[in-house]
Amino acid sequence: MEKILLKVQKVLGIKLKFNSLKTKILVWFSVSVAIVLIFFSFSFYYYFNKSVENSIKNNLLNIAYKITNDKNYKSNAIIKIKPSNKQNIKFTIKDYGEYLKATLFFYANNKEFIITKKIDDKSEDIVDTMLVLEPVLLFLLIFLASKMIDKILIPIKNITKTSKEISINNFKNTISQNEEYELKELINSFNEMIKRLQNEVKSLDRFNTNVSHELKTPITIIKGEIAIALKKNRSAKYYQNSLISISQEINNIQKITDNLLLLTKYTKTNIIETFENGDLDTILLEVIEKYNPLLNQKNIKITLKIEHIKFKCNSQLLYHIFSNLIDNAIKYSPKNSNINISLYKNKKINFIIEDEGIGIDKNEISKITEEFYQINKSTKGFGLGLSIVKYGVLLHNGELKITSNKGLKVHIIF
Repeated sequence: MEKILLKVQKVLGIKLKFNSLKTKILVWFSVSVAIVLIFFSFSFYYYFNKSVENSIKNNLLNIAYKITNDKNYKSNAIIKIKPSNKQNIKFTIKDYGEYLKATLFFYANNKEFIITKKIDDKSEDIVDTMLVLEPVLLFLLIFLASKMIDKILIPIKNITKTSKEISINNFKNTISQNEEYELKELINSFNEMIKRLQNEVKSLDRFNTNVSHELKTPITIIKGEIAIALKKNRSAKYYQNSLISISQEINNIQKITDNLLLLTKYTKTNIIETFENGDLDTILLEVIEKYNPLLNQKNIKITLKIEHIKFKCNSQLLYHIFSNLIDNAIKYSPKNSNINISLYKNKKINFIIEDEGIGIDKNEISKITEEFYQINKSTKGFGLGLSIVKYGVLLHNGELKITSNKGLKVHIIF
């Protein structure tokens, strides 16, 4: 098979790879066309011969009719007449290569008329012509099919070329949409895949950058505590305080990594698979219950106005959203103050939390949802809470509004 394909390539001047889609299409096309041409040739040859035979027979019958009705009729056919009482007509035709010999046995008036005529055999010429033309036609069709396939495969080659250019550092290339309708879905899927990979890599890069940035401080503190403790013998109390400090920094590292993993764990694509019907009011009440000790410690009163609402969501992420917002509200609220929380459904689901804290400057509002951004550096925290809130709301196709007057007001709309 490979030898045949190599010969075809040389004749037609086309390049074929034995395992390529183009080669498979051309092989199937060639076999199909060859079968059609062979079938057509045999059919044409058979019906052409039948037509020639009928034409010759009719011609001889016409001669026989004229002979019996016109004594003066002359023909170039060989005519023999002998006595007979038979009534039927018999016709034969023999092929002598260059010519055909047709014989008609015709009976009339108790006589047998034998009419013989030589005819040039045109069918042989037709066969010779077809034997030359059909291979030429087959190769011509294969050549045209090859060029057409090349044109059809251009978009697929573009996809291949673009995919080869894509790397972890290069997601800029996408495939043009000015292609045939049948390939648009494939191209759209490919471009969407590039976007998803781009987002995933950005998320991974962000995670790596944030981890390296935020873990420097606690790791430096831990290394410093250990280095000082090992420099010389210390009291048991000193070692105990060092271990407490190291333990706190390890807890900080754990919190940072947990929050960063939460930011990178979900994307717009994969979070949909985790959605299930959850009770928002139940999730909210669980979060508030967790913060009861802190609320009692600062004597902060929470005013609740909530409705029972079912929502298709990621319950874990909604828990973190509520938790971060309530934690911030408590952290930045003075003692003996109030926090108002509303959860209701109008046309959309609304969650509102308002505190009576210090509030923030209007110029800072757009920045507080950035990762690791802290307004007050002296306040304990990592600057990830509102980033998680913003990202979680975005993943649920929601809207986040933050305003500040006396305190801070956060309004989430799902």
